[in-house]
This record gives sequence, C-alpha cells and structure tokens, in this order.
Amino acid sequence: MGKAGRFVCVFIPMVLTIASLIFQIMVGLGGTNANNSYLSNIYFLQANTTAAAHNSSLINMPANNQTDPLDKTASGKIIFENFYAIGLWGYCAGSGANTTSSVLAVGQSTARSVDFCTAKQLHFAFDPATVWGLNSTMANNLFDKDLQNTLTWYAQTASKWISTLYIIAVVATAVEILIGIGGLFSRLGSLFTTLASVVTSIFLWSFAILATATYVGLGGAFNVALKQYGITFYIGTTMFIYMWLAVACSLVSGIFWAFSCCCCSGRSREPAYNKAAMAERTPYTYERVDGPYAQNHAAPLNNVGGRPTAYEPFRHGN
Repeated sequence: MGKAGRFVCVFIPMVLTIASLIFQIMVGLGGTNANNSYLSNIYFLQANTTAAAHNSSLINMPANNQTDPLDKTASGKIIFENFYAIGLWGYCAGSGANTTSSVLAVGQSTARSVDFCTAKQLHFAFDPATVWGLNSTMANNLFDKDLQNTLTWYAQTASKWISTLYIIAVVATAVEILIGIGGLFSRLGSLFTTLASVVTSIFLWSFAILATATYVGLGGAFNVALKQYGITFYIGTTMFIYMWLAVACSLVSGIFWAFSCCCCSGRSREPAYNKAAMAERTPYTYERVDGPYAQNHAAPLNNVGGRPTAYEPFRHGN
C-alpha cells in the first residue's frame, strides 16, 4: 500500500480525534460568555422562572440571603431572573425565554437576552436556594425531600466527578493527538495511539454518562417539586449533542487507530512477477549465455590442451 496508504489510514482517525476534542471544548465553553449569544445558549439544564415572578405565593415570601448579582429586592422579597442556564463551570441568567423550550410558561417572552454569566468554578453545582436567596425555612417549603437529597448528591459528589472526568478526557484527547503523529510513520506508533484512545474513551464515556444521568435526573426532580410554582426546567439539546458527538468521534477513531496497527504498514510491495522470476532461479546453477555473434550459428567446441572436451566452469566429470 505504501506511504500514501499509510497516510490515509492515519488521517481518518486523526481527524476524528481532533473533532472529538473540538466538541469537548464546546462543552466546556458553554455558559461562560454573556456577550456571546451562541456560547451562552449551550447549557445542560435551564430553568424558566418567568411565571414564578408573577406567583404571589413566592414573591411575598421573605428571603434572607439574596446573592443574584442583578436581583434588586424590595423589602427582602424574591425577584427572579427570567431564566437560569446551567453550564459546566457556572450559569447564565437574564430576561426573556429560550424558544427551544418544549414547554413555555404562561406569559414568558420568546426573546432571550443574557444579562450576566457567573465566574467559572472548578466544581460548579447550581444551588437554587443560594441563587434565589432563600432562607432555610423557605427552601424546605419549596424543595421536597427527594429534591433536597438530589441536590445534596449533585453538589457533594456528582458535580466534582463531572468536572474531573471532563478535564481528564480533554487532556487525554490532546495527548492522543500528539502520540497519533507517530502513528504516521509506523504501526508501533498506531499501537501506542490506540492504547491512548482506549484511555480517552473510558474517561469521556464516564463523563458523558454521569453528566446525562445527573442533569436529566436533576431536571426531573426540579419539575416535580417546582412546576406548581411556574418554574420549569428542561434539558439543553445543544450541549448534549456536542457531548455525545465527542463520544462518538472518540469511539470511531479508536476503531480506526486499531485498524492501522495491523494494516497499512507503509512498505511498498514488490511486484509479483519479480517474485516469480526469483523463485525460478535455483541457487548455484550455471546458465550459458550466447554471445551477440553466435546468433543463428552453431559453433563447435574445440579441444583445449588435448582434453576430450572444452573446459566449462561448474562442470564436473563423473
């Protein structure tokens, strides 16, 4: 197949690995820039709280610890942003609603305007009681036991593992790309790249599965407890598409890396007719070659030195 075939065998998994890294980076950039409407629209989970702002049972409840940067409470009463989009490192909030929502709350706008995004946190976990400034009594009234247990597990365990697995997966993918350059020159390089791809896929799969289970479960728990107050949570489609595309590209690239280990050596194959010609030649045999002036002439052999026959190399008498 030669060098060109080797290049093709390595080029395909390399492109897929780079694509996986790009998708992973997009996951990490989601919810980090209020000035970029596209990045702020990449999130795991979003809360629509427009209807809650008109719910008298909520806005008349006292709040002790107001922490939302744009909340300007009057007499300690709760004031909600219209939405809260939860990303990997923080959340974005603002006015209006996201038109991609499958359920639109009553009276919510279809225009989406991001007012701010929080600073990045390594092990970020969205805590509605803190964000909305709820005191312990009000939080206990709003959040049932199942939601409280889910939030505790999310904050203390899930969020830490999600961010840790994500960082490891990104670093492992970058290392895989560097090692993959060696795969262009030999099958041994492809072997090391395949091993790196296996490690990357394990961490990337773990991150995607844990993040999906966490935010789908968290959204369901929020909806059960808070939908009656006009607060609706839904999954961010774009975030999950990027995340699972990264997983798919990593898996397929690993298959191609493994294929390049056993195939596509990069060596040029000798033509078959050359091999056949060599096989017909027996070692240490004498082949008589006719001279250019001996064509169409039968030249008799002369006796040399009184010998009965002419001397010929490699000829042995019996």
